[in-house]
This record gives sequence, structure tokens and C-alpha cells, in this order.
Amino acid sequence: RRHSTGRRSRLSDSVKPRRAGSRRRHLSASSSPPTPTPPQHIMRIAVVGAGGVGGFFGGMLARTAGAQVTFIARAGAHHSAIVKDGLRIVSAEHGDFTQSVRVVEDASSVGAVDAVLVCVKEYSLAAVAPTLTPLLHGEADGEPTAVVPLLNGMGAPEVLEAALGARARVLGGLCKVFSWIERPGVIAHKGPSDTAVLFGERSGGEPPRVRALAELFASAGVVCKVPAREEGGITSAMWRKFIGIAAFSAVGAATRATLGEVLAEARTRQLYAALLAEGVAVATAHGVGGLDEYAAAQASRAESLPKASTASLARDVLAGRPSELEAQVGAMVRYAEGKGVAAPAFAA
Repeated sequence: RRHSTGRRSRLSDSVKPRRAGSRRRHLSASSSPPTPTPPQHIMRIAVVGAGGVGGFFGGMLARTAGAQVTFIARAGAHHSAIVKDGLRIVSAEHGDFTQSVRVVEDASSVGAVDAVLVCVKEYSLAAVAPTLTPLLHGEADGEPTAVVPLLNGMGAPEVLEAALGARARVLGGLCKVFSWIERPGVIAHKGPSDTAVLFGERSGGEPPRVRALAELFASAGVVCKVPAREEGGITSAMWRKFIGIAAFSAVGAATRATLGEVLAEARTRQLYAALLAEGVAVATAHGVGGLDEYAAAQASRAESLPKASTASLARDVLAGRPSELEAQVGAMVRYAEGKGVAAPAFAA
């Protein structure tokens, strides 16, 4: 898999999914998915947000015997459908299955958990973060609750740390996935083939709960990687994701075009390339190394993605909904200004 560095450093290899049966086996909505080999103990996990990211990864974890998953999601049609009929995932890679899950509106009804996956939009994070304190283990309970933000920007760990304090072990985190709510109660997942979760201590440490969570993702059939310190750790991985998503979101929001349309027109293709180059310059100024070929590699990868692809930010802007424009495009401009780097394409 492309996520492996080939080195046998303590954390440098991906935790690859273990699954029964063929990787491409299709499952009907009424059939049961193959049950992967679970870890030795049950891990209690709260998933905050049941949309494209939380619904997909939480649903994958919920079908393993090693996880007790509770979703925390706002009331509405999606919430009601999950309560009534279960959470259905329709995936070209993992099949079509429905999982009965617990979903609540308030974290106080859940109790302390081992890990929290934060899968809300960044504009909601400041309001959501303080409500998560009931999920945290007490100081006398041993290892703190691991809190993993799977957002698109760079600022989520700091927001969560400020709200939750020392009782939480706030990790850096990100995900690579194309998934969304197709209709209430149903999550569609269309790849790409490198769908994955990455997380880890920003200091480069290796607490047992981080490794246990990575192994649980693997048992659920999800590629998971804990980047090693010598690779730049999770912070470097977050910057790489941020460059790509901010450039894709900016060009999509500015042009109202799909990825295929952006790549087909010379001017928008050039804009996309300029945004990637500016993102690389900003990240390099913030101490991220090894980015010499990143912009070209990201542009090449875009050629292999579905032509109808759009960023969630662009979809939100088009629909007139709240968006992460400030958290992505605005943040990139602020990071550039903080280091005296020119970023005219993002600023425009």
C-alpha cells in the first residue's frame, strides 16, 4: 500500500486492514458483513458527527466485535433514520451493509469512553468541544481518553486542548475519504482506493491507546497509519492533507466546477496548480520538509479521481450553507501572512 514507507521504524508502517473473504465481495443491505478478527478487549468509542466522515468510519468500526460505538449527532432526519432503521453504508470497496448503532444527541448520556473521533465541520468545533467533557476518563482512571479530530484544517487540536484540558489526550489526525450522506440514514462511499485514517501524538510518542485504536481500525478493514517522528509525524501529514484540500476547495468554490471541469480548462487548471504551489510554500515556511515534489504529485493524483468530484466546502458554498471557507482558505492566508509568504491565489 502507498501508505507504507518501507522502513521498519516503530510506527512507520501502515496498520493494514485484516478482513475475511474477498476484498471486492459485494454485500446486500440485508446480508451480514464479514466479521474481522477483533482485538482482545472492547474499546468504547464515541463518534461526534454522523455525516460522511463520522458515519463512514464510525459505521466501519461498529461492525467489529472489538468496538462499542456510540454516535453523538444533532436531531434531524438523518438521526431519526439511523435510530429507526440502522446506519447503512453503501461502498464500492466494502459492500452494502446496515449496522444497528446507538445514536444520541447529548454526550452526557454516554459516559467515559476510551476514544473520541471528532468528525464535525470546523466552524462547529468551538461550540462542540466543551460539550465533550462527559466523555473523558477521570484523572484516577489511568490513561486519558484519546481525542482524534478528523477535520480538514490545522487548528482542531488546539481548540480541543483548550476546551478539554489534561483529562484528554488530544492527537493530531486526518482522514482520506470520499463519502457523504446520500439520504437520511445512508452513507455513500466512493473511494478512492487509498481511503485511510492517520493519527498520532504530535510530540511523536506512542501511548498504548493510540496503537490499540490503530489496530481496531485495521480489524474493521480500514487502513490506518500512525506516522513516525522521522517522517515528520502527524503534523507533517496534516499539513500535506491541508494543502491538498485547501487548494481543491478554493478552486471548486471559486469556479463552481467539478474536478473534471477544473482540469479540462487551461485557466482553472493553472489556478489549481498555483494554489498547490502556494500551499507548499506556506507549509515549508512552517517547517514541513520533503515537499519538493508534492504539488506535482497532488496534481497528478487529481487526474485519477472521479471527474464528478467536488469538495464539501464547494458543495456547501453552492448550497448556501455554512462552510469551512474561513477554516481552509482564510486559514491558509493567515498562515502565509504569519511567515511573510506571498499567497495571492488564496488571498483572491
